[in-house]
Amino acid sequence: MDIVLASSSKRRIEIMSELFEDYKIQVADISEFVDSFSSNEELVKKLSYMKAKAVFDSNEDSLVLGFDTLVFHNGKVIGKPQNRKECINMINELSDDTHEVITGFTMLAKDYCESFSSRCLVHFTKIPYDEIVNYSLTSEPYDKAGGYAIQGYIGRYIDKIDGDYFTVVGFPKALVYNKVINYLKDKK
Repeated sequence: MDIVLASSSKRRIEIMSELFEDYKIQVADISEFVDSFSSNEELVKKLSYMKAKAVFDSNEDSLVLGFDTLVFHNGKVIGKPQNRKECINMINELSDDTHEVITGFTMLAKDYCESFSSRCLVHFTKIPYDEIVNYSLTSEPYDKAGGYAIQGYIGRYIDKIDGDYFTVVGFPKALVYNKVINYLKDKK
């Protein structure tokens, strides 16, 4: 059975390559709008399902893996910054505080559909405002929830995480590996 990664994320592709030798990549082109959800976990699970479903429609004999990662702070979703001003405000808001990162993961096949979530708390130390401004001039923040990559420039200001590092990267490695391997074993 083919495995299809419904993502163009370089980080997800890199981790996927560490786990599985053979897989395909097909980008899910969807609107990431969800009109109602009861919890942060439900939101990321719905988005990961929508991405998996969009790719599954042209890969019905495959196991499709969909992902979505969001940052939550002070009761609101912190998405991807759309411009410099948003980036500066976003990183400034997260500075010297703790926020929640949740990655949703969906496995979808003809006979199977299940969504999971992995949650992590991330604490930033105080980030000097001039460094936030300089950071906003790079390309790094603009395709990432919360405007940062834990393994990137802003990672130097993360002094504590409570949970799985790979959840923050956007691919909870052990969870994905174990769920996929167990599913494939059951299919034999």
